[in-house]
Amino acid sequence: MSTLSLGVMSGGIGGIVSRGGGVTTRRRTSASGTGTGGRTTRAGAAHGLSPVTGLAEGAKVRYGPGSHLATERGGGTRGASIVAAAAAAGDGEAVSDGGEAAAGGGGAVPGTGPTINLPTAITLVRVVAVPVVTALFYAPGAWVSPTCCFIFVMAAATDWLDGYLARRMNLVSSFGAFLDPVADKLMVAAALILLCTVAPRGVPAWAVAVPATIIIGREITMSAIREWAAAAGGEAHSAVAVNSYGKWKTATQLVALSILLGVRDGAAWLGLDPVGAAAGWLTQGGVVCLWASAALALLSLWIYMVGVFKYMD
Repeated sequence: MSTLSLGVMSGGIGGIVSRGGGVTTRRRTSASGTGTGGRTTRAGAAHGLSPVTGLAEGAKVRYGPGSHLATERGGGTRGASIVAAAAAAGDGEAVSDGGEAAAGGGGAVPGTGPTINLPTAITLVRVVAVPVVTALFYAPGAWVSPTCCFIFVMAAATDWLDGYLARRMNLVSSFGAFLDPVADKLMVAAALILLCTVAPRGVPAWAVAVPATIIIGREITMSAIREWAAAAGGEAHSAVAVNSYGKWKTATQLVALSILLGVRDGAAWLGLDPVGAAAGWLTQGGVVCLWASAALALLSLWIYMVGVFKYMD
């Protein structure tokens, strides 16, 4: 078995060619050591090669730790073992012995699944907090509102912490990048729905339900836009990069939900007179922040839509 290691290239695009099992595989890495996108290759059928993997027909494909790919045929093992020094594979291209270029679509290489590192574990805690708050929200007792508020605030703090640790410890992963926005949306949507069922004292139900509908609707629409942009690729994908209005929307909604969860049954636990002006101002401040978040949600959605409309037919 031949083994090739893909290292960090000192500059430009470097190509490494390996020949094994009757197939020549060319891998390219970028200067940073990460690939420019994985590509599943297709080799010429005239050489008896699989149209999916570019390996000999009938070969067993085995994926192992360290991004190793080995092929087995008959009683022996032959083919190529690739050890990637970079976290992501680069563009790949397979050609037959006759030099015919391979063609194929894009796709990720299967592996052993995601690894739960510290930042990802913190993100999972945020996911677990959603059913916990939901279960506590309808429990009786004066302790419920402050407890739900405390859990929500701690969960919101982990939204910053997991990203910081991932970058600081160089533990950025595709699973973490997928899970982080899912945890955020679950947390916010659950809190909004809960407050729609039991609004804070002195706050009409519609004053929570209307902005909640706007915010949740915006998130659903943005998910569809990002999915379309990712499929379109190129400049369309760049058009949905996070803008400052989206960040302000997130900040205001976290402040609003923290306040409204905390004062659902009044603000006496904060040492404020339940019928005093300070308690009323705090509650109304939470409502104002929620409406401001809804307005920013619509504004940021409009900016995204304008950016991607020109790429749609």
